[in-house]
Amino acid sequence: MTDTTIELMPYLQYPGDCEEALNFYKDILQGRIEIASRYDNPAMKAPEEDKNKILHASFYFGNHLIFASDTLSKKTHEPAQSNVALSLGFKDDQQASKVFDKLSAGGTIHVPFKKQFWGDWHGNFTDRFGIRWMVNCGK
Repeated sequence: MTDTTIELMPYLQYPGDCEEALNFYKDILQGRIEIASRYDNPAMKAPEEDKNKILHASFYFGNHLIFASDTLSKKTHEPAQSNVALSLGFKDDQQASKVFDKLSAGGTIHVPFKKQFWGDWHGNFTDRFGIRWMVNCGK
């Protein structure tokens, strides 16, 4: 795979609260949201209650990009898989702690953010939107 550039963009799906989730992340991670399209395109033949939902959005923060969308009401939303998490790395443990506290608010903390046995600061949780996160800070 020489001379090949590969980019990895996580694609998150929400059961109707995508815009709320992205705005939550935007405020905490100082990001930017671009909503490319909603389900209001007639070709989508979406139910009336779904027309304002997000078909595709991009969330930018730092040098990172995450794609996101809502699922239609008529489709079953599968909960986030426990074997995948978004991992954030920091150089400052106080900044990491603040982001951990804000992102985990209303969610379920699995490992509190603290200095771990391997010497780094780490914590992980599932946010209130069902997305798993890990926050890390190595010294």
